Amino acid sequence: MRLTKLELHGFKSFADRTELVFEEGVTAIVGPNGCGKSNISDAIRWVLGEQRARVMRGAKMDEVIFQGSSSRRPVNVAEVSLHFDNDDGTLPLAFREVVITRRLSRSGESDYFLNRSPCRLKDIHDLVRGTGLGADSGVVIESRMIDALLSDRPDERRELFEEAAGVGLYRDRRRSTERRLEETSVDLSRLDDLIGEVQSQVRSLARQRRRAERHAELVERRFEVEITLAGRELEEHREELALLEERLAVLRAQTPALTGLLGDAERLRETAQAERAATEAQRTELARQVAAERQGALQLQGEMAVAEERQRNAVARRQRAEQERHDGEAVGVRVSADREQAGQDRELLQEELRTVTEQLEERSAAEEEARALVTAARNAVEEGERRLRDLRDQARRLEMDHEGVERELVDAAQRDETLQLELQQVSDNVSAIQRDAAAAADAVAAAGMQVAESVKKLEAAHASARDTREREGLARAELARANESLHNLEGKANALEGLERERVGLAPAAAKLLRERQQFGEGAILGPLSDFIETSPDMALLVERFLAANLHAVLVRDSAAAQAVRAWHARTNPGPLLLLPLDADPGQYAAGRSAGGTGDDDADALLARVNAAPAARRWVGNLLAHVRSTDAGAAFVDARGAVWLPGAVTGPGPLRRRAELSELRDAVTAAVAARDAAASTAEQIRLEMQAADRHAATAAEEASVAQREARRSQELHGEVERRRQRAERELTEARALHDRLTARRQELTDRLASLATQSDRVAEELEGLEGMSGEQRERLAATEQMQEEAREYRTTFQVQQAQVHARLQVALDRERRLDEELSTAERRLQSLQTELSSLSDADRLLAGQMARWQAELAARQLALAELESRLADSETALQAADARLAHAEQLLEQARRDNTARSEELHHAELRFSDLSGGRRSIRERLETEWRRSLEELLAAVTPLDLDTDALRQEATELREQLEALGPVNPLAIEEHDEEGKRLDFLTAQRNDLAQARNSLHQAIREIDTTARELFLATFTQVRENFRQIFMTLFGGGECDLRLENPELPLDCDIEIHASPRGKRTQRIHLLSSGERALVALSLLFGIFLTKPSPFCLLDEVDAPLDDQNIGRYVRMLNEFKTRTQFIVITHNPRTTTEAADAVYGVTMQEPGVSSLVSVRMKGRQLDELVGPENGSSNGNGDGNGRDAGIADVATVVVSAAGDGESHGEEEAVSGDGLPAADATADDAAFSL
Repeated sequence: MRLTKLELHGFKSFADRTELVFEEGVTAIVGPNGCGKSNISDAIRWVLGEQRARVMRGAKMDEVIFQGSSSRRPVNVAEVSLHFDNDDGTLPLAFREVVITRRLSRSGESDYFLNRSPCRLKDIHDLVRGTGLGADSGVVIESRMIDALLSDRPDERRELFEEAAGVGLYRDRRRSTERRLEETSVDLSRLDDLIGEVQSQVRSLARQRRRAERHAELVERRFEVEITLAGRELEEHREELALLEERLAVLRAQTPALTGLLGDAERLRETAQAERAATEAQRTELARQVAAERQGALQLQGEMAVAEERQRNAVARRQRAEQERHDGEAVGVRVSADREQAGQDRELLQEELRTVTEQLEERSAAEEEARALVTAARNAVEEGERRLRDLRDQARRLEMDHEGVERELVDAAQRDETLQLELQQVSDNVSAIQRDAAAAADAVAAAGMQVAESVKKLEAAHASARDTREREGLARAELARANESLHNLEGKANALEGLERERVGLAPAAAKLLRERQQFGEGAILGPLSDFIETSPDMALLVERFLAANLHAVLVRDSAAAQAVRAWHARTNPGPLLLLPLDADPGQYAAGRSAGGTGDDDADALLARVNAAPAARRWVGNLLAHVRSTDAGAAFVDARGAVWLPGAVTGPGPLRRRAELSELRDAVTAAVAARDAAASTAEQIRLEMQAADRHAATAAEEASVAQREARRSQELHGEVERRRQRAERELTEARALHDRLTARRQELTDRLASLATQSDRVAEELEGLEGMSGEQRERLAATEQMQEEAREYRTTFQVQQAQVHARLQVALDRERRLDEELSTAERRLQSLQTELSSLSDADRLLAGQMARWQAELAARQLALAELESRLADSETALQAADARLAHAEQLLEQARRDNTARSEELHHAELRFSDLSGGRRSIRERLETEWRRSLEELLAAVTPLDLDTDALRQEATELREQLEALGPVNPLAIEEHDEEGKRLDFLTAQRNDLAQARNSLHQAIREIDTTARELFLATFTQVRENFRQIFMTLFGGGECDLRLENPELPLDCDIEIHASPRGKRTQRIHLLSSGERALVALSLLFGIFLTKPSPFCLLDEVDAPLDDQNIGRYVRMLNEFKTRTQFIVITHNPRTTTEAADAVYGVTMQEPGVSSLVSVRMKGRQLDELVGPENGSSNGNGDGNGRDAGIADVATVVVSAAGDGESHGEEEAVSGDGLPAADATADDAAFSL
């Protein structure tokens, strides 16, 4: 697999659509600083999934979209595509070309495409995993990453090792397994909590069942005790009520006489109160007038005292103001004299400042002239020394190159011998790996079929479980609704039955007759008429409105029973009562008719819509025959034409209540049936859901086993395939390396001769420059002495100028301050004059006011004496009125006490009578409400206990306390206990399944860790060996090593890098120089590539810190590796471009802010011709005859290919470092190489 093309559109400075086509080998990208070269490396990292805006050199990710320039508007979409040649099948896709695309819009939408089809970022990561690609891999290496890779961030270099070992896939699987394990643990914890809760509920229900049994026993005993006590209390109340009736009659007869006596006493007291009130009003008025006069006199005295004090203060203030005015005039004279002197001092200092400034300017000009001379002399010295250093460095480089070439000749001979042996071993490995690949492919196909079958079963099981859960939820909801409806209906029915038992709404006399029916004999009293009529709720309302009070009539057996009831009614006088004897003739309307039957002319009568019992049929027919309702029951018309207008109905009567109760009973029966059906359905669905869950768990386990087997087969097949491809590449590379080694040995022999010639020439130039350097230093010392003397003169005058300027500023501040003081003194004098005038006016006004107040005070004192005399007479009259009022109140109080005593006795007797009557009713209502039967039935159902009343009350209290101590009792505790027990068994089975799944996940994690550990250690060992070999090549000797900080935990510990260049002790890499660190980083990267080469690698100015000799080693390494890995090199170094590049791209900004390609690709063969023997050898000496001349020709070719129509490169001046002259511009379509 290799990179064939990169497409950019709208990405950073590449506003237009740009394509870069890559061939095998090394492609160099060159151009001036700021032209957008590094944007290419950002684009490659971005399209492979980089998500950190900081790595993209921005604050937000949308900054990668072209932001516009001075002549272009911003674009809205950035898109980058990478094209890969997949002929070798490295990527698991059935395509010969694979295109990975990423697109980002300003709206925030980010899309990924695989061969123009939308996909996820995870899909791309899975696709390139194990190939050395990825946003976090070492595909893009920048110069700033070298230090981070080697020292600051050990985790980053670990990522490179893991990517080479293929451990990332296992880490992802481990994280996925850990997430599943965490979810399983959470589910298990929740299930444990739920099981604990259910167990607690089971224990609670067991206790509730025991309480329910105990509750039933206590209720039965309490029923016997309560009914016995109630019978005794009712008998006691009946005897006491008879005595109270006699006493109430006596008290009511004595009440009128006492009321008359009380009225006389109240009238006497009212007369005494009126007299006292008149006297009190007169005294109050006099007291008010005396208080007013006293207050006025005191107020005048206070105002006079205040005025005297103000008069004294005014005199003192006037004296102080006179003194202040005299002092202010003296201050004004002094300040005026100081102001005049300050003005004279300011003028003298200004003149002195002008003189010093002129002298300072003259000395500064002299110093500038001396500085210019020093600068010129120093530049000359520095230029000579720089040239001297360059020659010395060049001499050292030539010497080192000579040594390096000799070592490389020896190394090449040794490597050639080793390579012959490796060729034979690799050939044997290829044959064995091909046989393993065929067996692995068969295993993958079989595992895939098993996985597909397991997944189908699992999906079917999950679908069945989901459907069953949904049905179970619906069934539970339906059961809850049925229970709620049943409880509501039962509550309403029980309430109506209670009202029916208590005969609520029946006339008092009829109710009392029914309660005492036993005294008339068995069957004498049949019941109220409403008990014998049945009809619908709507019709019941009409019948109740028409019959009104007749509905409360009581049916009796015959006229004899009616006579007995009349006698009872005369004795008890319970109120109005209507009797309906069955042997009486109800009249003509009963003849030939019966309730519930109708003729054609009587279809709308009320009688046709009711059902009457046989005993009451004649009376019902007589009351309702030929009666029709009009206006929805607002009026009724009988057979005679009479119109009956009923009154408003205040509430539901017995007919409507009985009709509603009948409907409620039918509804309760239906609700019970619905509740039972819903419960049965819910239980059946719950059993189905348990079976479905067990089936789904079994299918999930089978699918998991099949998927694990499939993954193992795929991993084995992938590993075998990668081994085969790696072995074939190694065989091809070994053969190519043998050919390159032969050519390289001849090249090194030729270069040794060239280096000797260059060393002699550099030694001659160095001797001449050392003599010139001494003369230039002497001239520099003389000019520096002149500059120092000029600086001292200038400093002296600067100090004088600062001193004069400071004195002038002090004089100006003093002059300004004196002006302010003079102005303040004048304003103060004016203020004092005004204050003295106002004080004189106030003194005259205060004297007149004092005279008026003294006259008014004398008049008030005379009036006060007269009022106090009248007040004393009024007090005497008030005391006499108080005595008369006290006597009247004593008489009234005695009458009230007598009347109150008799009233309280009457009231207590009435209260006691009401309490006893209410107590009897309360006992009846309490017992009938609690036990839901009439009192007579309750008394008949219990045999009175033969115990003392106090003992019975004590026992009743204890029974109530025991029942309250039991608390609420659940009557359904047994049924609920059984259900919760079944639920506990089901949850326990689920917990066991989850525990087994957790153990399986732990085992999977252990297997993943073992496999990843083995892969990592194998790769680490191989990288370690490769790193040592490449380090020896790049440094020409020395030692290096890779170490695990904790060998027991290789997957989690840091990786330490130790390096010792030739002649130095072994040390950590952060102690090395910048260039040595860069070479160590390159050695490590190439060592990783040897283990598992990436399809391509982009190097962004990584050669910047290398010197010329190390550049040569770096170039040789690129040439060695480019047969197995594509390299895209962004560089400013011309030697890298000329000696390593097989193709060159030029990037420039002919339009400000917009990058473009101004060159075409240039094949390696053409480049070799340009820098071949006719232009000099590539020896790196920078003499203008070898490498630099070749670079100039390269610039010519690149510029000519830009299509400007002229060949400027041949006429362009080239500087010593191989760059075009400084006056070349983008308008000439030229750029620097």
